[in-house]
Amino acid sequence: MPSLSLLDFSFIAFETAKTPMHVTGLVILEPPEEHAATYAQDLYSHFLQQTETVPPFNWKLNWSLTGKPRWDVMRNVNLDDHLRITMLPSPGTEHQLQQVVGRLHSQVLDRSRPMWELWVVGGLENNRVALVMKIHHSMADGVRASRIFTDSCSADVDNSFENKPFWQCDLRKSRSQRREETHLTDMVMKTAMAASKQISLIPSMFRLGSKLALKAVKLADCDLKVPFTAPKTPFNLSPKRSRAVSLGNFSIGQLKHISRITGASMNDILFTVSDIALNRYLIDRAIPLRKPLVAMMPINLRGKGSGGVEVKGNKMSVGHVELGKPHLSALERLEAIQHATLDLKKEALNISPDAYVNYSLLVNGVSLFSGKFGLNNFIPPASNLLISNVPGAKEKLYFMGAKVQEQYPVSLLMPGQTLNITFFSNADTMYFSLVACNQSLPGFEVIADYMVEALEDIEAEVMNTAVSAVSEQLEFREDETLAVETAVEAANYSLTPEDEEFEILFAEKQKKVEELEKQLAKLTEMLSATVEVDPQATAKNQDSLEDSEKKAASLH
Repeated sequence: MPSLSLLDFSFIAFETAKTPMHVTGLVILEPPEEHAATYAQDLYSHFLQQTETVPPFNWKLNWSLTGKPRWDVMRNVNLDDHLRITMLPSPGTEHQLQQVVGRLHSQVLDRSRPMWELWVVGGLENNRVALVMKIHHSMADGVRASRIFTDSCSADVDNSFENKPFWQCDLRKSRSQRREETHLTDMVMKTAMAASKQISLIPSMFRLGSKLALKAVKLADCDLKVPFTAPKTPFNLSPKRSRAVSLGNFSIGQLKHISRITGASMNDILFTVSDIALNRYLIDRAIPLRKPLVAMMPINLRGKGSGGVEVKGNKMSVGHVELGKPHLSALERLEAIQHATLDLKKEALNISPDAYVNYSLLVNGVSLFSGKFGLNNFIPPASNLLISNVPGAKEKLYFMGAKVQEQYPVSLLMPGQTLNITFFSNADTMYFSLVACNQSLPGFEVIADYMVEALEDIEAEVMNTAVSAVSEQLEFREDETLAVETAVEAANYSLTPEDEEFEILFAEKQKKVEELEKQLAKLTEMLSATVEVDPQATAKNQDSLEDSEKKAASLH
């Protein structure tokens, strides 16, 4: 049986009762109407009959005589230990469901058996049924776990009964993934040896230690920002045992409209929404920030190897993104975060992927150690929280005859952090979850509401700015018509209508006007679509848009 890679083992080593290292997925199903009343119990009974298990769902953690952890195969996995059912008092509310998910997410998985569980939760409003899936991060990360559930679903309701449950789907890593992690292990050990000779953890020397760390991993001459500059916030405390969950969702259509008009990526918009909400939460509690929050962001590095040849495949790492400065407007904050994410990717790609992974592991490794051993009060945080975006299916799915109505990722809390935000796209909806230590962040649930309001604020500001730009461009004065403007420039060059240069000048002017009209028409169309997406848009914005469209029509 394979031994654990250093990456997988880290999730075992850093796990405590207060920092469980599993990921959880919440799926809400809409059963077929004719079976809705008994669907939860029927589904649970069906699961218990699927007794076959495949790797890694039949792997149990074992320790060799040399102290190295390995996976052992359990020949007979007792599904009663892994499959559970619970019923909410009908009709169960969303708040009650979130309480159940938070309680289940707080509990460490039993290492004496394969580290995964599936809970069927019945009794929800409208006969809906929820699935709560837990799997240890050493066995699968959130991306792979969500993909394996997607593989258990179907785009056709009739075919959805034929798919296997996820514990019968092989989640083992490919040879290339195992080779990559072996290489990663060697790289980390060399980095740790080099850095341990130079880094001082004395608080007053830690800035200098950060610079020496860059030198230790041969990055001193790069443009990478010196780490450990994030502000100290309630998001950087050692978490207690209890976990709480808050859920929300956005329309992907709404995100795309903002992205088209501003040129920002959807990821930039999601980070901005999170930043606005987090700042608002801190201000509510009289904790104003003097400098920007810093978020951990997973990034995919595709660099160039020896000879300048592009490296194929994915190489994942974690970077640190400085979010918006205090007191910025929504659009200013979006622009700042857009520049920050672009700068991060440029910095990472300007060096080799291996070197950047080295740097990332060193910085995040120090953060993990400081969180695990309670050094947060002595060492400045490298980041304030992890924000990630997991891609899901692009079409509606069905699971065992039921429609997959909602799908939420519920991630883990890193040592030394009390909040995590994870987004998950599914068909036309972007779902998100906040996982927090509710003892450290009382009333954190309001952040999810603030995020929804923040997206509306961004959309309103984007639309107002775009409408103003359209209106300004459309306000042509009488003396700036195409003919007059051409005549003025022609006179400056002593040209007459009979000259060939005059015709060229006129054609250029005409082409510019046509291009401008096309751009204005496209922008007006985008704004019209935005209004349709947001029926709550103010009457003032709608009137401005209608006036702009009338002016645009008068040009044709």
